[in-house]
Amino acid sequence: MSAGEDNLNRRQFLGQLTAALLTASGSSVLTGCNSQNDAADRQLNILNWADYLHPDAIPQFEKRYQCKVVYDTFASNEALMAKLQAGGSRYDIIVPSSYMVKQLHKLDILAKLDHARLPGLKHLLPRFRNSAFDPGLQHSVPYTWGTTGIGFSLKKLTESGVIKSSSNLSLPWEVFWDKQFSQRMTLLDDGREVIGMALKLAGHSYNTQDETTIAVARDLLIGQKPLTMCYTSDQVIVELASGDAFLSQVFSGDAYQARRDNNDLRYVIPSNGASIWTDNFCIPKSAPHLDLAYNWINYMLEPAVAAACANFTNYAIANETAWKLVDANLRSDPNLYPPEKVMARCEELGELGSAIFIYDRMWTELKCA
Repeated sequence: MSAGEDNLNRRQFLGQLTAALLTASGSSVLTGCNSQNDAADRQLNILNWADYLHPDAIPQFEKRYQCKVVYDTFASNEALMAKLQAGGSRYDIIVPSSYMVKQLHKLDILAKLDHARLPGLKHLLPRFRNSAFDPGLQHSVPYTWGTTGIGFSLKKLTESGVIKSSSNLSLPWEVFWDKQFSQRMTLLDDGREVIGMALKLAGHSYNTQDETTIAVARDLLIGQKPLTMCYTSDQVIVELASGDAFLSQVFSGDAYQARRDNNDLRYVIPSNGASIWTDNFCIPKSAPHLDLAYNWINYMLEPAVAAACANFTNYAIANETAWKLVDANLRSDPNLYPPEKVMARCEELGELGSAIFIYDRMWTELKCA
């Protein structure tokens, strides 16, 4: 199937199914928005990662609830927290990753969720109904999950001799230190992921809190920096798809989105391990449009909507009912839904307590080197 046909089918899929849901629900679904008389209150403010929804998801929500959605983006969890701490009190929905949920809860930023208002929780896979970072889903609702690995040009890495066989793709993190790809590689603009990559290749945990060990990882990255074209999270899809980058540290779904425009691209979970994460819908305590926030979470939990977003973004989904509607080629892809033996070498980013300041300082020193 061509990329154009694929995108058309995905758009049709969401449009037809959500249209059916609208018709079946009737006018009663509009009460969440119409009960707010002031036009300014008929607005949902979302702070999310870029390229993380089906293009029709917001228009269909606006149509159903007769409201406006304002959608802002961030490039890293730390950027999300900084925005909130700098006065981002107008957001109704935010989408932090696992460890950041715990950190934001400690900072008393997140509202406790009323599960009676979230009937869609019944669709979640059992493994996502409870978590170490948010036991009982008191403050978060899982949306997608995935890994942070390596996106690369199969042609370029085969020509270079790094890839020996297209039927057995495997790369270690050390490939980012290969000088033949100088200025044709990108790393994420994300301190936890970049420093974590250096820690992992040296045999340490992503969640290492020892300052000396972290400093060694920083020095390793300072030596690698001249090879790096740029640190970017929100432009990595463009850099890979255009061919400007031969390889990139990238979130799994972003690599597959880039491949829609460049079929030469591939994605692998590094042989020496990767980070694994869950991104979650949360409602800040200061959310000005609480009814719409609950409407949004329930809407995104609807199997038709969740599956359409998963099919478009290519991120693994936490929704069991929706998973059955996800394209079969995605469900069977071991880099999107890794088998247990691969999961065993992946590690979830954890909340670091005061050690986060060590990472922040080391990241600043790397960026300024």
